[in-house]
Amino acid sequence: MKKLIFKSLLFAAALALILASLTSVFVYKVDHRGKLLDGLYESEDPFDVALMGSSHMNGGVDPNVLWKQDGITSFNYATGGQPIDVTYYLLREILKKRRPSVVVVDVYYLGMTSPYGEMGLVSNVLDNMRFSPNKAEAIQNCIPPEERLSFLLPVLKYHFRWSALTPLDFSYDSSAIYYLKGFDGGNTRYGKQDLTYRQTERRAAVPERNLEYLGRIVDLAGRYGFKLLLVNMPSDYAESDESDDWVDDCEAMFNTVADLAAAKNVPFLDLCDRMDEIGLDFPQDMNNSGHLNVWGAYKVSAYLGKYLKRNYSLPDRRGDAGLAARWNKDYSHSFAAAVENGTAEQE
Repeated sequence: MKKLIFKSLLFAAALALILASLTSVFVYKVDHRGKLLDGLYESEDPFDVALMGSSHMNGGVDPNVLWKQDGITSFNYATGGQPIDVTYYLLREILKKRRPSVVVVDVYYLGMTSPYGEMGLVSNVLDNMRFSPNKAEAIQNCIPPEERLSFLLPVLKYHFRWSALTPLDFSYDSSAIYYLKGFDGGNTRYGKQDLTYRQTERRAAVPERNLEYLGRIVDLAGRYGFKLLLVNMPSDYAESDESDDWVDDCEAMFNTVADLAAAKNVPFLDLCDRMDEIGLDFPQDMNNSGHLNVWGAYKVSAYLGKYLKRNYSLPDRRGDAGLAARWNKDYSHSFAAAVENGTAEQE
């Protein structure tokens, strides 16, 4: 009986290893995969600033602008639909290899009231993290029980792709999009005004689970010695306020976030309150009601870069000839260069 159990365990372990080895072939080759592979594991570039959060950050801050204007090296690790608990585990993964001086966290997803994010979007993060105790813990805490096995062995949820595999799936080159440094902005002009912004003194509670993970991120800052900056990107809250899985009053919740940040001595930039200062034209600089376009991201990135230089001791790495040559070349192909040169086209 013991031999049978041992053989069964050995077979199960071998099968799991085989399935795990196939994940890199079957997983979707979307840009989120490329950026995380490079940002987490492949690139040896120094990233003095780590940009974290949801699609609001992903399409809102362009590292190429921070580089060109202020010599700041940064990487945008944000992904669409990234809940704050997933942000926490992704940051832990970053800290295994890197020691950013400043971590900027988009706090929009503090408003999510459902216990789990949208699994297809969460997959963009967890499926592209190497297996480790950190990943296992993330799966345990961020994924519904019935779906955890498919996150431990992602090939189980992508097996249907076997007949659609292409040569790209076997020879994927993540470095092809490294020049963007994780940024992914839209090029649509929203064309409508912000309908929900208002000054209010009301407070609304931050969902307890989200508050817990924000606290964990604050604890990481103390443990690893980086400076934490919280930001809320420009957005019209109309859809969020009416969503069943979101707080009913985002503006009031972010007032609470401001209170909590002040109590922890953590800076909080609510950029919804600074659109005039930034020079943001909501109809022209938003991709849709909730996300900046490349023109708006250029303005916000320039504003954030100046804030970072004023408030933190960040080196100007444009004096490093080797690094500067590569980053300047990357910049020349970027969205930022197109906006600056007036060649960015509207969709």
